[in-house]
Amino acid sequence: MSSHPTDAASADAILAQLRLLVTLTGPSGSEEDVIRAVFRAASGLADRVEVDAFGNVVAVREAAAPGARRLILAAHLDEIGFRVRQVTPGGFLRLEKVGGSDDRILPAQRVWIRTSQERLLGVIGTKSAHLLADADRSRVVPYAELYVDIGARTADEVAGMDVRVGDPVGFVGELTELGRGSGRYTAHALDDRAGCAVLLALLERYRDTPPPVTLVVAFTVQEEVGLRGAQAVAQANGADVALALDMTAADDTPELAGAHLRLGAGPAIKVMDFSTLAHPAVRRGLEAAAGARGVAVQHELLKGIGTDAGALQHAGRGIPAGAVSVANRSTHSPVEVLDLADLVGALELLHGFVEGLPDLDLRFVDLDGE
Repeated sequence: MSSHPTDAASADAILAQLRLLVTLTGPSGSEEDVIRAVFRAASGLADRVEVDAFGNVVAVREAAAPGARRLILAAHLDEIGFRVRQVTPGGFLRLEKVGGSDDRILPAQRVWIRTSQERLLGVIGTKSAHLLADADRSRVVPYAELYVDIGARTADEVAGMDVRVGDPVGFVGELTELGRGSGRYTAHALDDRAGCAVLLALLERYRDTPPPVTLVVAFTVQEEVGLRGAQAVAQANGADVALALDMTAADDTPELAGAHLRLGAGPAIKVMDFSTLAHPAVRRGLEAAAGARGVAVQHELLKGIGTDAGALQHAGRGIPAGAVSVANRSTHSPVEVLDLADLVGALELLHGFVEGLPDLDLRFVDLDGE
C-alpha cells in the first residue's frame, strides 16, 4: 500500500473509535450500548442521524448537488455472544448462543453479563486439570453443558446481583497491539466494530466538504444472526449502490498455510460468498479506486461467510451491491487479530469509490459491447 499524507491521521482516528467500541458488550439483539456510542460519534459528522425501530443507526451525509446518486455503506454493530438461559440452584448460569461461536474455545473464557444496571464479570468454568479423566482430554464440551461462574453461591444471590434469564453475555476484551510496533491488534468484536470505526473515519473526511454522492451510512444490528438489520435498512432507504464493510477469515496462519487472504496485504474486494455475488459494476468501481489511490487489494471468494451486502442487494427492485472485507485471524473469538494498515487501506478504497461513483457505469452489462 502506498503512503498517503492522511495515513497516520486516519490510523489514529480509526484506533480512537475502535478502542472504545470493543470495550462494549453488544451481542445481536442487545446492541444498546454500541448504538448509543455510535450515535454520539456520528451525530457531529452527518446532516441527520437516526436510530430506526430495529436499532440500526443510520447517518445521512447529503451530496452538494441535488439529484446526486445515493450510496448505502453498512457495517454491523453486533457481536457474537450469548444470553443467560438458566440460573442453577447453586448460582451458576447456563448460556444460549447468539451467533456462531465455536464450542472448542469457550471454556475458561472471561465474559461480561450485562444486567439492567451494570456489567458483571464472570468466567466460563472448566474442569480443573487435576480432575480430568482420559475421556475429558479429547472431548469438546458442548456449550449447553458449560456454565458461567459469577461468584454466587445460590440462585438467590444471582437474583440479588440483578442477573435475569435473557440478559446478554459477551466476551471480555480490549484493543491491544501484539508485540511491539507490529501494527497488528487483537480484541473481541473486531468483527465488525473495526468496520464501524472505518465508516466513522470516512464520515469525518466529509465533515466540512459535502461528498459527491449522498452517503447513507448504516451501522446495522443483528448481522450475526441473519443480516436482519440490513434488511430493514434496504427496505427503508432507496439507493443506487450498496457496499458492506466487514471482516473476513484470514488463512495465513500455520494450521492453514493458505495464500488466499493475508493480514497486511490490503483490503479485499469481495467476489462471492454465500450471501451475494458481487455486482460487476461495483467490483469495477472498487478496482478503479484501488488503482487511483495506490491501494493494494486482495480478492475474496469465501463461501463460508456472509455480509450485509447479501441483504442490501434486495433494496427496491434490486441494486448493485458488493463488499470490502478486511482479513481477520481467529474470527468469532475473544482474540481476533487484524492489521491496522488494512483498515487504513479500506478507508482509502471506500473514499476513492465514493469519489468515483458519480461517473461509474452501473450497468450489469453493456448490451452493445462484444
